[in-house]
Amino acid sequence: MNMKLLVMSCMIACLVTPMVQAASICNAKIALADARLNLMMMVMSTENTEQNVLKKQIVHATIALEKELNHLLNDQDKTNDVHVMIFKKTWTEFKQTRETGIIPAIYAGNNEKAFQIATGIQAKRMKIMNSVIKTLQGDDCN
Repeated sequence: MNMKLLVMSCMIACLVTPMVQAASICNAKIALADARLNLMMMVMSTENTEQNVLKKQIVHATIALEKELNHLLNDQDKTNDVHVMIFKKTWTEFKQTRETGIIPAIYAGNNEKAFQIATGIQAKRMKIMNSVIKTLQGDDCN
């Protein structure tokens, strides 16, 4: 009886693990898009109140993305996956540039500088992260 239970547990784990991974990847894809969209809207905004609202949305999306990234990093099948590590490295750079370059430029009234950064190096980083998501089955998101 215990052997049957063990075999059933293994079978369930084998079926559920890919679905959990796919959910984390899809949730990361959604959060990344949300963070980027709100950042670009903030770059275009010249009103402080609106910028503050968008900044809160960016923080919310960042928390969601990092939660999903942690799921992927803690997954035994993905912990050493080079793709997840590339995503994490690129995300860290993206977030640092956003927090130390783009957002301060916006609040200083230098939206043009923020736009240049957002459509320059940040756009390249977005391309890398979206490529990683696609590689990790992100195209299967509905």
